[in-house]
Amino acid sequence: MERNIKILLLVVGLTAIVLSSGKIFNYNIFDETAHPETTDKDLSNLNNIFENSFEGFDHYNYDKEVDAYYIYDKDNERLGSVLFSSSYCEDIKGFGGNIYLAIDLDPYDKIKNVRITEHSETNSWLDRLYRINFLDSWNGLTIEEAINADVDATSGATLSSNAIIETLVCRLSEYSSISASVKRSGWLNITGIIASFLVLVIAIFSFFVPKQAKPLRLVLLLASIGILGFWQGDFLSIALFNNWLINGVNIKSQIFLFIVLIISISLPLITNKSFYCQYLCPFGAAQEIAGKLNKKKVTFNNQITRVLKSLRNVFLFVIAILLVVAVDINIENLEPFSAFKFQYASLSVLILAVVMLFLSVFFTKPWCRFFCPTGALLSIFRGNTSKMKHKRFSISLIVNIIFAIVILIMAFYIIRYNKDRSFVENDKSVNMENILDVIYNRKSVRNFTDQPVEREKLEILVKAGMAAPSARNLQPWVFVIVQDRNIMNILADSLPNARMLKNAQAAIIVCGDITKAYTDVDEAYWVQDCCAASQNILLAAEAVGLGAVWTAAYPYKERIEPVKNHLNLPEYIIPLNVIPIGYPTGEDKVKDKWKEENLRWEKW
Repeated sequence: MERNIKILLLVVGLTAIVLSSGKIFNYNIFDETAHPETTDKDLSNLNNIFENSFEGFDHYNYDKEVDAYYIYDKDNERLGSVLFSSSYCEDIKGFGGNIYLAIDLDPYDKIKNVRITEHSETNSWLDRLYRINFLDSWNGLTIEEAINADVDATSGATLSSNAIIETLVCRLSEYSSISASVKRSGWLNITGIIASFLVLVIAIFSFFVPKQAKPLRLVLLLASIGILGFWQGDFLSIALFNNWLINGVNIKSQIFLFIVLIISISLPLITNKSFYCQYLCPFGAAQEIAGKLNKKKVTFNNQITRVLKSLRNVFLFVIAILLVVAVDINIENLEPFSAFKFQYASLSVLILAVVMLFLSVFFTKPWCRFFCPTGALLSIFRGNTSKMKHKRFSISLIVNIIFAIVILIMAFYIIRYNKDRSFVENDKSVNMENILDVIYNRKSVRNFTDQPVEREKLEILVKAGMAAPSARNLQPWVFVIVQDRNIMNILADSLPNARMLKNAQAAIIVCGDITKAYTDVDEAYWVQDCCAASQNILLAAEAVGLGAVWTAAYPYKERIEPVKNHLNLPEYIIPLNVIPIGYPTGEDKVKDKWKEENLRWEKW
């Protein structure tokens, strides 16, 4: 009963943390459309950002087609370009979630600099990364060389440094259309993972048959410290649990720790014996090794011991409160585990670890017994062992087994969910049947119902128009949306081929802005660009269930003038066409325009 109350309180606490953060498993609770953390790309003052990266910066142009910022000096000479990784590779996460990058390229598309823009990693880890010049690993490389470069993840921070490598490769591949060659994990990483699982196997063996495994105890302790601690940096912690709860589990990179967590919950539920703290925790092992220096330990009476043991529950409660009220504190610094990653650990963590190891010489595992919030959390799933000594099979045990099975099922679905989600997020393939259906079913619709067209759908059509190709990416188009009945009736009377405007519920006038063309040659391309945009609008209308038809304005002066006059268009804005839009009545049918005689292979 006591344990069930603790589990209930745990659920309440986790709910409070999730509600206060507004996220669970990397999903925004209150706003499903919210984008992840703000990045440099979202900042309005890009000029300051580019000034710091490019000497002589004067202005920039944004190329929507490749999502790149081209940087120029005052003489309009290109200094380079900048790529942001936000909106790309969202499934690639470090320990604290996504790590967003800004990649500076020189005029020859060689990497000039790589910067981290937004992240949720610890500042000490980031400082260490800069000190060892990890981000300079790609400087001077061409895009293809950078994509295929063999850059090793940083030991002790493998998950996060790997995330940087993968994010950079992903963004460069998107920009250049160069596919990254499949890289095999380094032999050191593979060996480390295998060694970690071997330690886990020994720990499980020792858990079930402690007497037979007693000769292996020292080996297990040293392996936990050396392999799980210093080599792999794999350990359970409150910081890890909080990160998983808010940002989700990266199964691909954290499968070992995920399995350890499931086992560390399930085994105590079934056996009422501690598993992780006794057999696998690297810092627990370090305390036990330190304790062997002095066999005579200081002991306390039962009352003082109970008080001291309650401290870790209090510590866990305090951390939960800090998380709920969103206090800006690095939770990783509240536990000594990151001392194994001493290159990145804060001074406070190193001091805490040294103090606890020193106390371990005189007291039996003081951190584990009296202070560890992670141990307090895992102990919730243990019952009162004294009640189990005389009842091998009890109702409580049956409930525990059922609870453990439920956890295993949940773990299975989390793994499956991550796999399915990863597949969906990484699958860039296009459903060709749907696209071809839209293209083949597009038709000129001149008969519309009285149903109004939603503003959101009109914006979708214009957005599709702006996604069209454009010569030199000048985007010399302007789109005018008209829903006013009087204006549409006037246009219908003024344009001989647009009489259906009187029945349409809206119209989009696609116009060319000749001021956006820089030379006489480029100026001629506005027609082609706006035609491509118009075709996108017609296809988008078909895709969202609307009907539309192209009615020409340009190059007929007698049609251009009334459109310009009635819409008050400036002199430099030229209407290419007027597209009536509405919900089709169904009278207009698709025409089969396939004619084999219009096709030639190779030559005329």
